[in-house]
Amino acid sequence: MSHTVTLDKSVYPLEVVEKAAYRFIDRLTIVISQTESQIMCDVSDLTGNDTSVEIVIADFKRELLDQKLRHQIKQETEPVRNLILSLAFSRSGLQQ
Repeated sequence: MSHTVTLDKSVYPLEVVEKAAYRFIDRLTIVISQTESQIMCDVSDLTGNDTSVEIVIADFKRELLDQKLRHQIKQETEPVRNLILSLAFSRSGLQQ
């Protein structure tokens, strides 16, 4: 039996959902589809054990939050990372 997890695209970008789904590739089958405003994850347990799927879906939802925060931190720190890389390569002697 499959379950559907519906997400708001303004909260969870597709990239975040895909990364979270990939982390559960060994436990769940997740088929991702989307509309203009939502992302739907059709989730089913690989073992077919319906009682454990609820627990794993709860873990998947926690992973979604984790990936969302990682994505947000990546965006917030991008200018600093680019500055550090620019400085590092400017002193490397690679540019002639």
